Amino acid sequence: RAQRAVLMLRSEVVAREVTLSESRAALTPPQIAITPRLPTGCRFWIRSGTTDRQVFVVEQPPSRRTIEYHASRRRDSEPTTYRLAVPYVVFVVSTIGEQIEGLSTYFRTQPIASLDATLFSSTLPNTNDDGIVCLGSVRVSGVSVGERVDALIGAFWASRFNQDLRRHPLPFSGGFRSWASRSRRDPLAALSMQYDPYWRTLRQVVTQMAGL
Repeated sequence: RAQRAVLMLRSEVVAREVTLSESRAALTPPQIAITPRLPTGCRFWIRSGTTDRQVFVVEQPPSRRTIEYHASRRRDSEPTTYRLAVPYVVFVVSTIGEQIEGLSTYFRTQPIASLDATLFSSTLPNTNDDGIVCLGSVRVSGVSVGERVDALIGAFWASRFNQDLRRHPLPFSGGFRSWASRSRRDPLAALSMQYDPYWRTLRQVVTQMAGL
């Protein structure tokens, strides 16, 4: 039987000429930047080398949260416990070195897609109209900054909320009692509520908290 020969043709194309030093640089393994232990749910981590500041953007999915709210300023009064459905909650935490500097929180009805995401004002207590949280005497510990941020957010949810700061108004009447009632009927009720838009984007909040 006749044998059929197959001819393989190979063409060489020079895409770009480089110097020997460029070639060595391309073959040199890059320096690996070691990322610290990030907080749970961290979506963005921004570090400012000039100010030694770090900013962590943490997003928590919609859920039902139990909070204690002290409506009265009398020391002998007891707080009321509410089980509230909350939307996506965004925490922005700034640190200097290893120390927590500030905490802000906002609402969203959809997950964050980029740093240019818009924000809604949080209606949670102890949070002012700019989203800044009153930390009071909260002190947290942890081996890394990421662990301390986790502990800080945990302490926020576990705190005894009060009227130290005028919270942003709810989008409906009836206060926390009405909020809790809506939450019992629908665990995702918070996603359909109409919140007041915050005047800064997430990028602007991060930029300001990073001191840039």
